[in-house]
Amino acid sequence: MEKIAKSILTTIFNEEEKQVAQQRIVVVGGNENGGSSVFITAKSAFYSSGNPITTATDKLNLGALYANLPETNYINYFDKVLLADAISNASVIVAGPGLGSDLRSSDILDVVLANASLNQTLILSDAALKIIKESGHALPKTNLILVADETEWASFSNTPTEQQTTDTLANFQQKNNAIIIIKKAHTELFLKDGSVLANPLKTSQTSTNSLTGMIAGLTTLSSNTSETVAAAIYLHGYIEDQISRSQFPVLPSRIVDNIPLFLKEFTI
Repeated sequence: MEKIAKSILTTIFNEEEKQVAQQRIVVVGGNENGGSSVFITAKSAFYSSGNPITTATDKLNLGALYANLPETNYINYFDKVLLADAISNASVIVAGPGLGSDLRSSDILDVVLANASLNQTLILSDAALKIIKESGHALPKTNLILVADETEWASFSNTPTEQQTTDTLANFQQKNNAIIIIKKAHTELFLKDGSVLANPLKTSQTSTNSLTGMIAGLTTLSSNTSETVAAAIYLHGYIEDQISRSQFPVLPSRIVDNIPLFLKEFTI
């Protein structure tokens, strides 16, 4: 399995200078018990790109959302008209962090899937994968990225953790034409061209939401999705590695807070 090279960061951030049009990001998630997950994801996405971001979440999260990320727009994700409009006008959509998996959550995801189109990047993680598995939904025909830890992937793919191999994951990827990220100590990346990459840097098992947001943010900086996802995975590990030299444990929120600092390191 090939390792992601640090040089990928230079490649992506040189591309940033060529990016002209703003890319809108929408993050959908955070039920009454899952606000922290959507906050971390949305903040990570914004800090990774500076592009306009809308957070669609439960109205109970509004005060805490603005306290964590005053730059975001907000919509109540139960308003299907507003949610559908936001999804239709986004370049990158994230669905799942803290969403929950009850019937109301499933209805929200239905709106996302119904309004996501072929020319958009759709990132599904956390509860979205659980809802799709339980409801029998087909995976949508978009520029699709799936993010899961090993336990979540075992449930979603009906493959026990001990039976998850490079071949089984690569086969699933090819069958569904999706980029797959398996979050583990050394996060693995399965690309559409059949390439399988791994992050040489270790990350904690609790930082999936910060990684998901970083993937969303960096994806807006270049049309080469494979490269931006690889860059996000490496940068995520790099930031945690640098922080771990002076702090333990490395909290996901600390990773997110330091994104602009380390982005600057690669854009000088």
